[in-house]
Amino acid sequence: MSPPANHDGTRRVVFVWLWAVAVLIHTLYLPGPSALLAGVTMWNVTHLALGLVALVLLCRPRSNPVLAVVCIGVPVTAWVEAPRLGNHWLLASIVAMTILASMTIGALRRPRNVDDALAVDGFASARLVFLVAYGFAAFAKYNSSFTDASVSCANVFLDQVATTVGLSGLGATSEVGWTRVVPFVVMALETSVVVLLTIARTRVLGVILAVSFHGIISINTDHSFSDFSVVIAMMAVLFLPDDWFDEFGRWLRGRGGRTVARVVTIVVTASLASLLVWQSLDDERGWSSAIGHGREVSWWTIGAVLWGGVVFGAVRTHTLRSDVALLPDDRWMLMWPSLAVIIGLGPWLGVRTATSWNMYANLVTARGETNSWLVPGTLSMLDESGDLVRILVSSDPALSDYVDSGDRVPMVNLRQYTATARDFSLVYERDGVVTTVPHTRDDSTLGRAPAWWWNKALTYRSVDLDGPATCQEMMGALR
Repeated sequence: MSPPANHDGTRRVVFVWLWAVAVLIHTLYLPGPSALLAGVTMWNVTHLALGLVALVLLCRPRSNPVLAVVCIGVPVTAWVEAPRLGNHWLLASIVAMTILASMTIGALRRPRNVDDALAVDGFASARLVFLVAYGFAAFAKYNSSFTDASVSCANVFLDQVATTVGLSGLGATSEVGWTRVVPFVVMALETSVVVLLTIARTRVLGVILAVSFHGIISINTDHSFSDFSVVIAMMAVLFLPDDWFDEFGRWLRGRGGRTVARVVTIVVTASLASLLVWQSLDDERGWSSAIGHGREVSWWTIGAVLWGGVVFGAVRTHTLRSDVALLPDDRWMLMWPSLAVIIGLGPWLGVRTATSWNMYANLVTARGETNSWLVPGTLSMLDESGDLVRILVSSDPALSDYVDSGDRVPMVNLRQYTATARDFSLVYERDGVVTTVPHTRDDSTLGRAPAWWWNKALTYRSVDLDGPATCQEMMGALR
């Protein structure tokens, strides 16, 4: 094989550098138990180790061994975090396995060429994985609850962004006049990102739209999206054309470009390293908010520079076209986009309703029914997706939100919680039958946890069946 072109090398550097930033931002987004002072646990050790390797990758984005270690660490931490796993980190995990597989293919080929395999197999498959995941995310929003301005996640988060910038009286969830348009605008934007990135002649416009849209979302300080936005940004840059990377590479190889790159790397590495160390020593005694502010400012700065670079490069190269490949040369690499498809189908098959590219969509898929406009019903391949309970009374404060909201939760989620939490009393309704449990640990059902792998691989979310499905902003105790 011929050596990779200059644009491939520059594309790799930009993507991998953003990949390292994404790992660090995600690590800094984790809650207080990540602190080593909270105890030496699998959670703490794996995330800190991954963060430290990501710092090395920031300084050495061309190192294949360091990149490989990070790509191993990402799915490991995702498994540790599951079932309380964000969609962005599941996406990052599949991309990590995609990159690692392509590097392995390149290492086993003769002649050996890891960089070329990464460019023609890894990046092509990663683009397809992203289109699948983002496509399912957009598709999930075509439902009756997402378009209801009083509950739509689009309106809820618009209100929060407005409050962040000092417009606290915007009232986006009031369901009057212009607020009813907001969900449709979001649906159009997300659908447009997929369409524009799929068509070669509009891909640069799709990159600009994706980075802009998720950059605006990440302004929200009430619900931080920086970890999600940086993953979107790093995936979007893979769709930029060769000309963009040729232009950026020439600037990077110049004296001024090298100086700026060194300064930026030093500042970003020092800032994120300081926050990582700070978090690792913090035991939630008052510094977590300061760490969060530092994380947000770091991403806002990087995101603004990235957005400016993409727009400036597009203007300078006079093109919106990008002929990057969406199919890998090695067809075995299509297994990763196929995995993304299987995950996306989970809610519609009744086998997995959480972390399935359906985030912040107000989507309901339970007991064969759905609020989707485009899918009349769902399959119920597993009974757990439809075995729902309503919590009526609980002595456990963590479950009070479920008592107040009236949301129904899968019984398997409740069992997972009660079997591992401290003993408490509970009253719940299941299929019209009210059950009182004085001691959850002594109960034959609630005291028995599902198989250890069950909640890792087959995750479910609570369901609002009493009207328009409210926006599930945060993960509750029962997911």
